[in-house]
Amino acid sequence: MNITIGKTLAELRKAKKLMQKDVASKLSAYGIKISSKTIHNWEKELALPNPRQFIALCDIYGVDDILWRFAGIHNGLYAGLNNDGRDKARDFISILFQNDKFRDEPLQVREVPRIYRLYDIPVSAGTGNFLDDSSYEEIEAPDFVPSSADFALRISGDSMKPLFEDGRVVWVKSTQALYSGDIGIFFYSDNAFCKKLIVKDGKVLLRSLNSTYDDIEINEDFGFKAIGKVVA
Repeated sequence: MNITIGKTLAELRKAKKLMQKDVASKLSAYGIKISSKTIHNWEKELALPNPRQFIALCDIYGVDDILWRFAGIHNGLYAGLNNDGRDKARDFISILFQNDKFRDEPLQVREVPRIYRLYDIPVSAGTGNFLDDSSYEEIEAPDFVPSSADFALRISGDSMKPLFEDGRVVWVKSTQALYSGDIGIFFYSDNAFCKKLIVKDGKVLLRSLNSTYDDIEINEDFGFKAIGKVVA
């Protein structure tokens, strides 16, 4: 069994686009006071977090499959699923939790707030705006936001109505693995868009939910990549 706690902690932090000082700040909400140097030592395995610190880190990073993440043990709820499959399963579970019919008890209010970056410059749902990676504020996530979310963006425009109104905050998981039919955040021709990804007849399209807008057909020469998937 190959247990790589430090390396895995570093990978999880980077996947959340957090700096070591950000993690130290978030841990303070759990009553854990440490420095960014301690985070560095954990990731280099010069020291290891105690059980209380480790559980808090897993909550911050959205880890719900500890044995698989840290030791590669394939059992439990996600056994046999790859990363994409596990993400899909989490999406389905978060949908079930929003319906009283499938909950065993009322949704509990989290005692520890989940803090995410909300980027200030709107992601265009119409003509496109540049996503400025340096301009953001930190906000607390509502209870319905799944743990897979990594950051938040504010929608500008009406092309994703009726699902997303102008000014709506959407919650995004950082990933480039999106499938046809997924709603995501995309970077294309120096602009960022919130659109539905459509792959059909050899073409890649960004589609609005508002039918008054035309599809955007992707030309790879203008630079195209997925930034993340909208999960709430």
